[in-house]
Amino acid sequence: MLQVMLQIVLRVLLNLLVLELETQFSLTQVQQSQLTHSLMVVKSSGSPNPPLSFGEIETEFGQNPGRSLGRYRSTHPDFENEDLTLFGGELNNLPLDDGIPTSGEIKFSDFYGKRLNIVVDLHSTGNTNFNHNAYTNRFANGNYRIVGDYRTSVTKNTWQGGKKVIIHINKEFGSQGATNINDVALEMGDISDTISNAWPTATTFAIDVGSSGLVGGKGGNGGDSGNEETGGENGGNGTSGMKIHSGFQDEITGESRIFGGGGGGGSGSGAEQNDWGDRNSASGGRGGGGAGLPGGEGGNENVNEAGTANAGGDGINGNNDAEAVGGNGGNGGGRNQAGENASGGGSIEGSNGNGGPAGNQYTFY
Repeated sequence: MLQVMLQIVLRVLLNLLVLELETQFSLTQVQQSQLTHSLMVVKSSGSPNPPLSFGEIETEFGQNPGRSLGRYRSTHPDFENEDLTLFGGELNNLPLDDGIPTSGEIKFSDFYGKRLNIVVDLHSTGNTNFNHNAYTNRFANGNYRIVGDYRTSVTKNTWQGGKKVIIHINKEFGSQGATNINDVALEMGDISDTISNAWPTATTFAIDVGSSGLVGGKGGNGGDSGNEETGGENGGNGTSGMKIHSGFQDEITGESRIFGGGGGGGSGSGAEQNDWGDRNSASGGRGGGGAGLPGGEGGNENVNEAGTANAGGDGINGNNDAEAVGGNGGNGGGRNQAGENASGGGSIEGSNGNGGPAGNQYTFY
């Protein structure tokens, strides 16, 4: 009898042990599933996956105060968009992501395949120096907002599965100090999963330039005027506007406000003429500076012929002394335009200068 009772007790204990092991295994599987979802964009469909859960939506977009689908509509009072219009921004009424209803009926199925939207702040402050970087100088320093504001931050470690980045530009970004034609005012930032200071490869992008935004290369300097012994000088090159990744031009709105600096105008050659022992000489005209941020200087560093953000500076006509007539300086190029060649002159000593090349609207990684 005692032996039978011992056998029963042992069976009960063994069953309890098996149940405990199965429970622990099941919890581990659930935890792994939750971890996987925390690193992914919202899954694209419910088949063959289990139906979308509210927790998966919260993992991607953050937890709203009422924990309801309705509060993910951009028209709900809890949905924050005003941060995107403060300090010079122009974006408002953005949806949580494209395709998620902003009003009316909203369903779980509206969230399949959706991703967190991040607005990088290039609208509260601008920058005058060249090669400003949207990732390293802005996002990595916390200068961004998350649409809806139900999440306040995001790191590269929780980026897997992809996010949408909106680079919103509504201030001026210039190219002070730039000299090379491939120098740019603003860089979009590298895309790489192996480089620390780079956007993850699963990122999608939109670039929005507002009405107060301007991204411009530096204008080329005008050529210095030639004297009676020298020819004209070529205008300097402009520098470029923005560095982006190939194929992203279609994702840019307001792209007319991104430009390469205009080339500087060429200067006129000097002239000399000897007539029966009389020596006549004349200097050539200075070239105008190209349009840019900042505009190029006029020839001989003259501010009167400097370019502006909107237009190239005017070249100056050459001097004349009897039949010695200096060449006329060329105008600086406008946005994305080469400078003009110098022209004219009589009895000139050398060639008139050529206009400098413009910077590019875009350069590419």
